Amino acid sequence: MPMRSERDIGKSLTTRFVSLDEEGYFVLDGLRVSDQELGKLWLSQMQIDDRGRATFIDASPGGPFRVIVESFDQPLVALDVIVPEDREARLWKARFPYEVEKEFDPNSLRFDEWDRFYIRTVDGLPAVLNRSAQSRLFQQADEYDDTSITFGTRTVSIAPFFDETAEAEEPGWWDERYRTGDTRWDGGAAHPLLDELIPPLKITRSRVLVLGCGQGHDAAWWAKRGHIVTAVDFSPEAIERARANYGESSDLKWFCADAFELPSAWNSTFDIIFEHTMFCAVPPSLREDLCRTWWRLLSERGRLMGFVPIMDKPLGPPYGSSEWEIRRRLLESQRTGSLKRALFRPLIWKRLKNSVEKRVGQELFFVVERGDSVQ
Repeated sequence: MPMRSERDIGKSLTTRFVSLDEEGYFVLDGLRVSDQELGKLWLSQMQIDDRGRATFIDASPGGPFRVIVESFDQPLVALDVIVPEDREARLWKARFPYEVEKEFDPNSLRFDEWDRFYIRTVDGLPAVLNRSAQSRLFQQADEYDDTSITFGTRTVSIAPFFDETAEAEEPGWWDERYRTGDTRWDGGAAHPLLDELIPPLKITRSRVLVLGCGQGHDAAWWAKRGHIVTAVDFSPEAIERARANYGESSDLKWFCADAFELPSAWNSTFDIIFEHTMFCAVPPSLREDLCRTWWRLLSERGRLMGFVPIMDKPLGPPYGSSEWEIRRRLLESQRTGSLKRALFRPLIWKRLKNSVEKRVGQELFFVVERGDSVQ
């Protein structure tokens, strides 16, 4: 009988979900899992699947079950980094919650724009160093600068967290994806959960903006429900296909333009901005600009809503992200000129458990309201 891989077995099992809080501990029914043995078992079994999700197989009674781990930050949060006396050793160790230790290659060290450090364990799991672990790492170093850290005679280069694809910053790169049919982000229709998630919000006729509209499926969905829709994409091929798919009317307009260079006349114009696949498509170095563009284009108390993928994918597009990052960009106070305010206020914030199979467990659905104190 042919053997099935663990990945194939996982797909055939009933799926369950468990959360990881910001400090890397499991949470069930709103309570942190304090059972050390159980937490250690689950954390030790965790792996990243081909969709960038953290998963493990739970063999408890009634199972086995495929468990998708909904991590708020990274799937692993390092509490300490153990640098061996032999600084030339190929592998070092990190300590995680539930007394789990894993080896990692120090050459996997990366950093993000908030100067947080990341590693990847030898079994392929991404981990973020908490403040204590990061401090401990620097205490053990002999010297360091913005791009490297030295231990004895060994200097380890530290790369940015994301590997950005420069070609994808040009419209022609996306045009080619459409012409060759390499559009894996496009399901051929509007997001399948729009009919479930949007009607309960009781939205009256609104001015809706869809940035990165692609072939127009989501924009057309909003227009068909009576809204006045403006859809933008910087790929001429995408806009041409959107017009061919759905036509154009006074309530559905298509624009081929760069989302970061939209005219000032559009400022504070839209009641709703709908996000789906734009955030994960732009280079991560432009995400802060995108968030401020959303804020600029929304009307007073306008709402940003949509879906962001939570997944491990430093090379894109699409690029991965975490709930920690989305919260940091949208909801946490940051300085703008003389003010320190959050760009948005949360209204709805939840991980979806009924997405299509290839996205299940890794979609964040959110509705946030523009914070009007920011200038």
